[in-house]
Amino acid sequence: MEAVIATALFIVVILAIVSRALEEAVAALAGVVLMVVLTSYTPIDAFHYIDWNVMAILFGMWVLTGYMVKAGFSQVVLSYIRRRVQSYRSLILMLAVTAGFVSLFVDNVLVILLFGGLAIEAARRSGGNPVLAVVLIGLSANFMGTALLMGDLPPQLLHSIAGAEFSDFIWSHGRPSSFPLLTITFILTLAAYYLLYIREEPGELNTIYDDEEGVDRGLLLLSTIFFALTVAGMAIRPLLGVPLGFITVTGAVLLALTVEATKRMGREWPGFDEILGEVEWRALLYYAGLFALVGGLEHSGVLEMVAEWLIPYLMAGGVAAYTISYWVVGALSTVVEHDALLLTFLYIIRDASEAGGFNPWPLYWGMAWSATLASNTTTAAAPALYVAVTLAEEKGYRVSAGEFLKYSVPFSLTSLFIQYILSSMVWAPLIH
Repeated sequence: MEAVIATALFIVVILAIVSRALEEAVAALAGVVLMVVLTSYTPIDAFHYIDWNVMAILFGMWVLTGYMVKAGFSQVVLSYIRRRVQSYRSLILMLAVTAGFVSLFVDNVLVILLFGGLAIEAARRSGGNPVLAVVLIGLSANFMGTALLMGDLPPQLLHSIAGAEFSDFIWSHGRPSSFPLLTITFILTLAAYYLLYIREEPGELNTIYDDEEGVDRGLLLLSTIFFALTVAGMAIRPLLGVPLGFITVTGAVLLALTVEATKRMGREWPGFDEILGEVEWRALLYYAGLFALVGGLEHSGVLEMVAEWLIPYLMAGGVAAYTISYWVVGALSTVVEHDALLLTFLYIIRDASEAGGFNPWPLYWGMAWSATLASNTTTAAAPALYVAVTLAEEKGYRVSAGEFLKYSVPFSLTSLFIQYILSSMVWAPLIH
């Protein structure tokens, strides 16, 4: 009976999130409370299922990047791009590439806010399509967050549940993994998108914001140094022997301490309270709720039952097992919030591999990739894309569901198929 109640609550929460009947954090936390009230799942159980290491990683990275943004990081990047492009088409394409690679390190919502407004303004002044421009920024920012360990929640889930380290996202089990494969797929997807949509946009680029007014180079240099040292610390975490969350929080605290000390000497730098105001506290609560909610499924035995059901299909190994896991998770991630879905399936595959004795790593990678890429289909699957839509509408450009899908579906499907072809050749043979 407990398993039925836990499953029903989980489904209701996911439906509430997908339909936007409730704000994501409220829905997830309400589901945890109801699970505690209606089953033997206790508040202590829920607390222990939350991965506080992941929470610390997210918090530390938001603080570090918050200082960089306050220092004028986005203005410097945009000015650099503007000086090197000659046409509107080139600008939009370069902004998309930049948004994708910046999201390796910075939360994708922040990346969309940094670059989306400029894309809309450039389109408006040059006679382009502002909706296409901002949606492309959103799709690109959501794309590459899984390529390295610190960019988005999916890679941090791989670290939490499967033990993936920073270097594993570049090379793992003797073969290329997330960063090289996703980079190839990203470039090829943008090339296809250029042929499909961007080349039809105007060529002439009218003047847009191009100076670096308001940039504090001292703070930018300082925050960039601390950010680079933190990333280096994450890369050598196994040698340091401390959790990733400790490394990121340490980097954030040392930067904040240095800034506060420097302010005493007359520098007009942002206070720590300003930086805390930039932290996505709702996202942290949402992720904590997800961990606790999925923990309830684990506690009630639901995930174990699903894992046992999947074992015969996955024991086939090779391309068949990889294909099943990749496309099932991918299909579901077009409409279900992909972080919650991936977290659930990582637990399931972990339990199935322990019971069935097969190598789970190809499935871990494949599910992380397909969940991320498929989530670009709808705003329900990737809430970050909702930010892009909202940004466009705030600027006076209404985005209908049909127009959004016109741009999102080709991008999502193209990337899914390219990544499947590349990754199945590299990783499927390891399933045995």
